[in-house]
Amino acid sequence: MRPLGVTLIAVWFWLRSALGIIFGLGIALIGGLAGRAMHALSAGTVLPSFLAGLGAFLGIAVAGLSVLTAVAGVGVWLMKNWGRILAIALAALSLLFSIRSLFHPHPPARSPPSGGRRRHHRVPHASRSPG
Repeated sequence: MRPLGVTLIAVWFWLRSALGIIFGLGIALIGGLAGRAMHALSAGTVLPSFLAGLGAFLGIAVAGLSVLTAVAGVGVWLMKNWGRILAIALAALSLLFSIRSLFHPHPPARSPPSGGRRRHHRVPHASRSPG
């Protein structure tokens, strides 16, 4: 009989995998759309093809890691040693990326100090001639 913890880990990996595949395909799609939009605005530059290529690469990378996560879930579900090792490796990789955010957290969004209103400061005009 499979322990409850093993079942929960396998299901968790499958859910993460499904969301990751959807997210990866979305990144690839948005990257391609951004490349097409930039091509219409800036024909003749390398930026549109770079954006499309970057979106495709990132989307495939995220989807690939998600498929690997699903494979780890199957291995854990079947209680195979390779599934356990792959699950530990993917969890360690996730932990590695999470530790970075502990030391470099995103700063909170700050509102302007004037209670939401912007203060317009006058800039003094330069004199016409120094003397």
